[in-house]
Amino acid sequence: MKHSVFSAGLILAFILVLSGCKKHSEDMVRGTWEFVNVADIEAPHTIEWVFEDGNLSIYHRSTSNPEDLTLRDTGFYILESTPFNSTIRLLNTSNSLWNNHWDVVKLDSSHLILHMDIPGGVLFKEFVKIQ
Repeated sequence: MKHSVFSAGLILAFILVLSGCKKHSEDMVRGTWEFVNVADIEAPHTIEWVFEDGNLSIYHRSTSNPEDLTLRDTGFYILESTPFNSTIRLLNTSNSLWNNHWDVVKLDSSHLILHMDIPGGVLFKEFVKIQ
């Protein structure tokens, strides 16, 4: 009897930890993230990804006129999180290559780094949180 009570308690604790990790990760990813464009540090615009309640919006913001914000793409995201790893699955963006599972390499209050293996290489996207 003691063994079954212990096992049930352990399973319940594990479920609570998993649900807590997912909620924490969802809160962390929600917001506006600016793409770190190391390939073109003098680009005429910045790229912002906005994650909000399962919806993804991608904007271009003019560097010469920050009020000039243009919606470039939309889609959906699903965050899957465990105590060991997290992934973000993108869906219905216009870039079919992006519509896949991205490994979350880093997610904290100021940085988001995504990684995805593709045929012939890897894709990395690094962001800093701006809102």
